[in-house]
Amino acid sequence: MGVKERLAGIDLFRGLAVYSVVLVHIDEGVQIMPPLWLQITNFALFCVPFFLATAFYLAISKLYNSEGQYPLRSRLVRLLIPYGIWSAFYLLYKAAKYLLTNGQDRLSQLFQDPLSLVFFGGASFHLYFLPLLITGTLLIKLAEVLIRGKISLRGCGLIAVFTLLIYEMVLVSGNGLQVPANVSFEPLLSLVFPEGNSNPFLRWILVELFWVLRCLPYIMFAMFLAHPEGNRLRLKLLSKHYILWIAIFLGFNIFGDLVLPQAVNEIMRGFTALAAAISISSVLKGSPLISNIGACSFGIYLIHMFFVEIFQSAMVRFNPGYVNSISTAALLMASILIFLISWSTTFLALNNKNISKAF
Repeated sequence: MGVKERLAGIDLFRGLAVYSVVLVHIDEGVQIMPPLWLQITNFALFCVPFFLATAFYLAISKLYNSEGQYPLRSRLVRLLIPYGIWSAFYLLYKAAKYLLTNGQDRLSQLFQDPLSLVFFGGASFHLYFLPLLITGTLLIKLAEVLIRGKISLRGCGLIAVFTLLIYEMVLVSGNGLQVPANVSFEPLLSLVFPEGNSNPFLRWILVELFWVLRCLPYIMFAMFLAHPEGNRLRLKLLSKHYILWIAIFLGFNIFGDLVLPQAVNEIMRGFTALAAAISISSVLKGSPLISNIGACSFGIYLIHMFFVEIFQSAMVRFNPGYVNSISTAALLMASILIFLISWSTTFLALNNKNISKAF
Protein backbone atom coordinates (compact mmCIF):
# COMPACT_ATOMS: atom_id res chain seq x y z
CA MET A 1 0.00 0.00 0.00
CA GLY A 2 1.40 3.37 -0.91
CA VAL A 3 1.55 6.42 1.30
CA LYS A 4 0.46 9.07 -1.20
CA GLU A 5 -2.91 9.31 0.47
CA ARG A 6 -3.35 10.00 4.15
CA LEU A 7 -3.93 6.69 5.91
CA ALA A 8 -6.74 6.91 8.44
CA GLY A 9 -5.43 3.90 10.34
CA ILE A 10 -2.08 5.56 10.94
CA ASP A 11 -3.80 8.72 12.17
CA LEU A 12 -5.95 6.62 14.51
CA PHE A 13 -2.93 4.75 15.87
CA ARG A 14 -1.07 8.02 16.31
CA GLY A 15 -3.91 9.10 18.56
CA LEU A 16 -3.79 5.82 20.48
CA ALA A 17 -0.02 6.06 20.78
CA VAL A 18 0.06 9.63 22.03
CA TYR A 19 -2.67 8.81 24.56
CA SER A 20 -0.45 5.89 25.62
CA VAL A 21 2.36 8.39 26.18
CA VAL A 22 0.10 10.27 28.59
CA LEU A 23 -0.75 6.99 30.33
CA VAL A 24 2.92 6.14 30.80
CA HIS A 25 3.72 9.56 32.26
CA ILE A 26 0.65 10.30 34.37
CA ASP A 27 1.97 8.19 37.27
CA GLU A 28 5.20 10.18 37.71
CA GLY A 29 5.77 10.59 41.44
CA VAL A 30 3.40 7.78 42.44
CA GLN A 31 5.21 5.45 44.86
CA ILE A 32 2.80 2.50 45.04
CA MET A 33 1.32 1.41 41.72
CA PRO A 34 -1.94 -0.55 41.52
CA PRO A 35 -1.21 -3.99 39.94
CA LEU A 36 -3.67 -3.41 37.10
CA TRP A 37 -2.02 -0.10 36.31
CA LEU A 38 1.33 -1.81 35.75
CA GLN A 39 -0.29 -4.04 33.12
CA ILE A 40 -1.91 -1.04 31.43
CA THR A 41 1.30 0.95 31.25
CA ASN A 42 3.23 -2.07 30.00
CA PHE A 43 0.79 -2.33 27.11
CA ALA A 44 1.09 1.42 26.47
CA LEU A 45 4.84 1.12 25.92
CA PHE A 46 4.24 0.38 22.24
CA CYS A 47 3.92 4.14 21.73
CA VAL A 48 7.53 5.18 21.09
CA PRO A 49 8.38 2.12 18.93
CA PHE A 50 5.27 2.86 16.86
CA PHE A 51 6.21 6.52 16.42
CA LEU A 52 9.73 5.57 15.32
CA ALA A 53 8.57 2.81 12.96
CA THR A 54 5.93 5.06 11.42
CA ALA A 55 8.19 8.09 10.98
CA PHE A 56 10.89 6.06 9.24
CA TYR A 57 8.47 3.98 7.17
CA LEU A 58 6.65 7.00 5.78
CA ALA A 59 9.91 8.83 5.00
CA ILE A 60 11.46 5.81 3.29
CA SER A 61 8.29 5.02 1.34
CA LYS A 62 8.47 8.49 -0.18
CA LEU A 63 12.09 7.87 -1.16
CA TYR A 64 11.16 4.62 -2.90
CA ASN A 65 8.29 6.30 -4.75
CA SER A 66 10.02 9.48 -5.88
CA GLU A 67 13.19 10.47 -7.67
CA GLY A 68 13.72 13.55 -5.53
CA GLN A 69 16.20 13.81 -2.71
CA TYR A 70 15.25 13.42 0.92
CA PRO A 71 14.43 16.92 2.28
CA LEU A 72 16.92 16.70 5.14
CA ARG A 73 17.12 20.40 5.88
CA SER A 74 13.36 20.95 6.15
CA ARG A 75 12.96 17.83 8.29
CA LEU A 76 15.69 18.95 10.67
CA VAL A 77 14.18 22.43 10.94
CA ARG A 78 10.79 20.83 11.65
CA LEU A 79 12.33 19.03 14.63
CA LEU A 80 14.89 21.56 15.86
CA ILE A 81 12.51 24.51 16.19
CA PRO A 82 10.00 22.70 18.46
CA TYR A 83 12.87 21.11 20.39
CA GLY A 84 14.43 24.49 21.12
CA ILE A 85 11.13 26.16 21.97
CA TRP A 86 9.91 23.41 24.29
CA SER A 87 13.28 22.96 25.97
CA ALA A 88 13.26 26.67 26.81
CA PHE A 89 9.60 26.47 27.90
CA TYR A 90 10.07 23.57 30.30
CA LEU A 91 13.32 25.02 31.60
CA LEU A 92 11.70 28.37 32.40
CA TYR A 93 8.62 26.68 33.85
CA LYS A 94 10.67 24.50 36.19
CA ALA A 95 12.92 27.38 37.20
CA ALA A 96 9.89 29.52 38.10
CA LYS A 97 8.29 26.60 39.93
CA TYR A 98 11.36 25.92 42.06
CA LEU A 99 11.82 29.62 42.85
CA LEU A 100 8.22 29.98 44.00
CA THR A 101 8.34 26.82 46.13
CA ASN A 102 11.72 27.48 47.73
CA GLY A 103 13.28 24.65 45.77
CA GLN A 104 16.69 26.25 45.32
CA ASP A 105 18.43 22.88 45.55
CA ARG A 106 16.38 21.47 42.70
CA LEU A 107 16.90 24.68 40.76
CA SER A 108 20.67 24.33 41.00
CA GLN A 109 20.43 20.67 40.00
CA LEU A 110 18.45 21.68 36.94
CA PHE A 111 21.43 23.58 35.53
CA GLN A 112 24.16 21.18 36.63
CA ASP A 113 24.07 19.23 33.36
CA PRO A 114 24.00 21.67 30.42
CA LEU A 115 24.92 18.87 28.00
CA SER A 116 21.64 17.10 28.78
CA LEU A 117 19.68 20.35 28.55
CA VAL A 118 21.01 21.09 25.08
CA PHE A 119 21.42 17.67 23.45
CA PHE A 120 19.44 15.06 25.39
CA GLY A 121 16.11 16.72 26.21
CA GLY A 122 17.12 17.34 29.82
CA ALA A 123 14.65 20.19 30.31
CA SER A 124 11.90 17.55 30.46
CA PHE A 125 12.65 13.86 30.10
CA HIS A 126 10.10 13.22 27.35
CA LEU A 127 11.89 15.65 25.04
CA TYR A 128 14.63 13.05 24.46
CA PHE A 129 12.46 11.74 21.63
CA LEU A 130 13.24 14.75 19.44
CA PRO A 131 17.05 14.43 19.42
CA LEU A 132 16.56 10.68 18.98
CA LEU A 133 14.38 11.37 15.95
CA ILE A 134 16.91 13.92 14.67
CA THR A 135 19.56 11.19 14.78
CA GLY A 136 17.27 8.87 12.84
CA THR A 137 16.52 11.62 10.33
CA LEU A 138 20.22 12.01 9.60
CA LEU A 139 20.47 8.24 9.10
CA ILE A 140 17.63 8.31 6.56
CA LYS A 141 19.81 10.52 4.42
CA LEU A 142 22.42 7.77 4.50
CA ALA A 143 19.74 5.15 3.78
CA GLU A 144 18.92 7.14 0.66
CA VAL A 145 22.28 6.04 -0.75
CA LEU A 146 21.21 2.38 -0.41
CA ILE A 147 17.84 3.10 -1.98
CA ARG A 148 19.33 4.94 -4.96
CA GLY A 149 21.82 2.08 -5.29
CA LYS A 150 18.85 -0.29 -5.79
CA ILE A 151 19.44 -2.41 -2.70
CA SER A 152 17.54 -5.69 -2.91
CA LEU A 153 14.77 -6.87 -0.62
CA ARG A 154 17.06 -9.63 0.62
CA GLY A 155 19.83 -7.14 1.26
CA CYS A 156 17.48 -4.98 3.35
CA GLY A 157 16.40 -8.02 5.33
CA LEU A 158 19.94 -9.18 6.06
CA ILE A 159 21.11 -5.74 7.18
CA ALA A 160 17.94 -5.31 9.27
CA VAL A 161 18.61 -8.56 11.14
CA PHE A 162 22.29 -7.66 11.61
CA THR A 163 21.51 -4.22 13.06
CA LEU A 164 18.86 -5.74 15.31
CA LEU A 165 21.39 -8.24 16.69
CA ILE A 166 23.84 -5.42 17.43
CA TYR A 167 21.12 -3.42 19.20
CA GLU A 168 20.19 -6.49 21.24
CA MET A 169 23.81 -7.05 22.25
CA VAL A 170 24.08 -3.44 23.42
CA LEU A 171 20.95 -3.76 25.56
CA VAL A 172 21.80 -7.18 27.01
CA SER A 173 25.30 -6.04 27.96
CA GLY A 174 23.91 -3.05 29.85
CA ASN A 175 25.52 -0.56 27.49
CA GLY A 176 22.27 1.17 26.63
CA LEU A 177 21.25 4.67 27.64
CA GLN A 178 20.94 5.16 31.39
CA VAL A 179 18.44 7.78 32.54
CA PRO A 180 18.24 10.25 34.20
CA ALA A 181 22.05 10.35 34.09
CA ASN A 182 21.96 10.33 30.27
CA VAL A 183 25.09 8.24 29.85
CA SER A 184 25.66 5.14 27.73
CA PHE A 185 28.23 2.35 27.34
CA GLU A 186 29.11 2.53 31.04
CA PRO A 187 30.10 -1.18 31.36
CA LEU A 188 32.35 -0.88 28.31
CA LEU A 189 33.94 2.32 29.56
CA SER A 190 34.57 0.78 32.97
CA LEU A 191 36.93 -1.66 31.23
CA VAL A 192 38.81 0.73 28.96
CA PHE A 193 38.23 4.29 30.16
CA PRO A 194 36.48 4.46 33.58
CA GLU A 195 36.19 8.26 33.55
CA GLY A 196 35.04 8.43 29.94
CA ASN A 197 31.56 9.79 30.58
CA SER A 198 32.99 12.68 32.57
CA ASN A 199 34.26 14.03 29.26
CA PRO A 200 31.31 15.97 27.75
CA PHE A 201 32.32 15.41 24.13
CA LEU A 202 32.85 11.66 24.56
CA ARG A 203 29.63 11.39 26.54
CA TRP A 204 27.73 13.11 23.71
CA ILE A 205 29.36 10.88 21.08
CA LEU A 206 28.47 7.71 23.01
CA VAL A 207 24.83 8.72 23.51
CA GLU A 208 24.61 9.56 19.80
CA LEU A 209 26.17 6.18 19.01
CA PHE A 210 23.55 4.42 21.08
CA TRP A 211 20.78 6.35 19.34
CA VAL A 212 22.28 5.39 15.97
CA LEU A 213 22.28 1.73 16.99
CA ARG A 214 18.68 2.06 18.19
CA CYS A 215 17.44 3.77 15.02
CA LEU A 216 19.22 1.56 12.49
CA PRO A 217 16.99 -1.53 12.97
CA TYR A 218 13.88 0.63 12.59
CA ILE A 219 15.21 2.21 9.41
CA MET A 220 16.31 -1.08 7.86
CA PHE A 221 13.05 -2.87 8.71
CA ALA A 222 11.19 0.14 7.28
CA MET A 223 13.25 -0.22 4.09
CA PHE A 224 12.39 -3.93 4.03
CA LEU A 225 8.68 -3.34 4.58
CA ALA A 226 8.44 -0.54 1.99
CA HIS A 227 10.69 -2.16 -0.64
CA PRO A 228 9.16 -2.16 -4.14
CA GLU A 229 9.94 -5.87 -4.61
CA GLY A 230 7.45 -6.65 -1.86
CA ASN A 231 4.63 -4.39 -3.06
CA ARG A 232 2.30 -7.12 -4.28
CA LEU A 233 2.74 -9.35 -1.22
CA ARG A 234 2.52 -6.38 1.16
CA LEU A 235 -0.72 -5.20 -0.43
CA LYS A 236 -2.20 -8.70 -0.22
CA LEU A 237 -1.21 -9.26 3.41
CA LEU A 238 -2.11 -5.83 4.79
CA SER A 239 -5.24 -4.91 2.88
CA LYS A 240 -7.24 -8.10 3.40
CA HIS A 241 -6.33 -9.29 6.89
CA TYR A 242 -6.79 -6.33 9.20
CA ILE A 243 -8.37 -8.41 11.98
CA LEU A 244 -5.36 -10.73 11.91
CA TRP A 245 -2.91 -7.82 12.12
CA ILE A 246 -4.77 -6.27 15.02
CA ALA A 247 -4.62 -9.64 16.80
CA ILE A 248 -0.90 -9.94 16.04
CA PHE A 249 -0.28 -6.45 17.40
CA LEU A 250 -2.23 -7.23 20.56
CA GLY A 251 -0.43 -10.55 21.00
CA PHE A 252 3.05 -9.10 20.68
CA ASN A 253 2.18 -6.13 22.84
CA ILE A 254 0.69 -8.21 25.66
CA PHE A 255 2.94 -11.26 25.66
CA GLY A 256 6.04 -10.25 23.68
CA ASP A 257 8.17 -9.27 26.65
CA LEU A 258 7.58 -12.72 28.18
CA VAL A 259 9.18 -14.64 25.30
CA LEU A 260 11.17 -12.25 23.10
CA PRO A 261 14.59 -10.64 23.57
CA GLN A 262 14.35 -6.98 24.52
CA ALA A 263 15.34 -5.42 21.19
CA VAL A 264 13.23 -7.86 19.17
CA ASN A 265 10.23 -7.15 21.38
CA GLU A 266 10.67 -3.40 20.97
CA ILE A 267 10.91 -3.58 17.18
CA MET A 268 7.99 -6.00 16.89
CA ARG A 269 5.81 -3.76 19.03
CA GLY A 270 6.46 -0.84 16.73
CA PHE A 271 6.09 -2.62 13.40
CA THR A 272 3.10 -4.80 14.30
CA ALA A 273 1.33 -1.62 15.42
CA LEU A 274 2.31 0.01 12.12
CA ALA A 275 1.13 -3.03 10.14
CA ALA A 276 -2.20 -3.00 11.99
CA ALA A 277 -2.55 0.74 11.34
CA ILE A 278 -1.89 0.34 7.60
CA SER A 279 -4.15 -2.70 7.42
CA ILE A 280 -7.22 -1.10 9.00
CA SER A 281 -6.80 1.87 6.67
CA SER A 282 -8.29 -0.36 3.96
CA VAL A 283 -11.61 -0.47 5.81
CA LEU A 284 -11.52 2.60 8.04
CA LYS A 285 -13.07 5.65 6.47
CA GLY A 286 -11.23 8.87 7.12
CA SER A 287 -12.95 11.51 9.20
CA PRO A 288 -12.08 15.03 10.33
CA LEU A 289 -11.73 13.79 13.91
CA ILE A 290 -9.28 11.00 13.03
CA SER A 291 -7.28 13.29 10.75
CA ASN A 292 -7.17 15.92 13.47
CA ILE A 293 -5.83 13.60 16.14
CA GLY A 294 -3.15 12.46 13.72
CA ALA A 295 -2.17 16.04 12.93
CA CYS A 296 -2.19 17.03 16.62
CA SER A 297 -0.29 14.02 17.97
CA PHE A 298 3.14 15.68 17.81
CA GLY A 299 1.93 18.76 19.67
CA ILE A 300 0.13 16.64 22.26
CA TYR A 301 3.37 14.79 22.89
CA LEU A 302 5.24 18.04 23.41
CA ILE A 303 2.79 19.79 25.72
CA HIS A 304 1.26 16.99 27.77
CA MET A 305 3.99 16.93 30.44
CA PHE A 306 3.17 20.52 31.36
CA PHE A 307 -0.36 19.50 32.26
CA VAL A 308 0.88 16.32 33.96
CA GLU A 309 3.10 18.42 36.23
CA ILE A 310 0.22 20.77 37.01
CA PHE A 311 -1.91 17.76 37.93
CA GLN A 312 0.81 16.36 40.17
CA SER A 313 1.37 19.70 41.92
CA ALA A 314 -2.35 20.05 42.55
CA MET A 315 -2.64 16.51 43.90
CA VAL A 316 0.31 16.98 46.25
CA ARG A 317 -1.20 20.20 47.55
CA PHE A 318 -4.74 18.92 48.13
CA ASN A 319 -4.04 15.24 48.85
CA PRO A 320 -0.39 14.62 49.85
CA GLY A 321 -1.05 10.92 50.37
CA TYR A 322 -2.17 10.28 46.81
CA VAL A 323 1.29 8.93 45.86
CA ASN A 324 0.61 5.89 48.05
CA SER A 325 -3.10 5.37 47.52
CA ILE A 326 -4.22 6.48 44.06
CA SER A 327 -6.37 3.98 42.16
CA THR A 328 -6.23 2.76 38.58
CA ALA A 329 -9.58 4.41 37.88
CA ALA A 330 -8.31 7.78 39.14
CA LEU A 331 -5.17 7.52 37.01
CA LEU A 332 -7.23 6.64 33.94
CA MET A 333 -9.57 9.59 34.51
CA ALA A 334 -6.62 11.94 34.98
CA SER A 335 -4.94 10.63 31.82
CA ILE A 336 -8.09 11.13 29.75
CA LEU A 337 -8.55 14.66 31.09
CA ILE A 338 -4.93 15.64 30.41
CA PHE A 339 -5.07 14.06 26.96
CA LEU A 340 -8.18 16.06 26.04
CA ILE A 341 -6.73 19.30 27.42
CA SER A 342 -3.48 18.71 25.51
CA TRP A 343 -5.38 17.90 22.32
CA SER A 344 -7.56 21.02 22.61
CA THR A 345 -4.56 23.23 23.32
CA THR A 346 -2.64 21.81 20.36
CA PHE A 347 -5.62 22.23 18.05
CA LEU A 348 -5.96 25.88 19.00
CA ALA A 349 -2.21 26.43 18.65
CA LEU A 350 -2.11 24.90 15.17
CA ASN A 351 -4.70 27.42 14.05
CA ASN A 352 -2.52 30.31 15.20
CA LYS A 353 0.23 31.15 12.69
CA ASN A 354 2.39 32.80 15.32
CA ILE A 355 2.79 29.72 17.50
CA SER A 356 1.98 26.79 15.21
CA LYS A 357 5.67 26.17 14.40
CA ALA A 358 6.21 25.12 18.00
CA PHE A 359 3.74 22.27 17.52
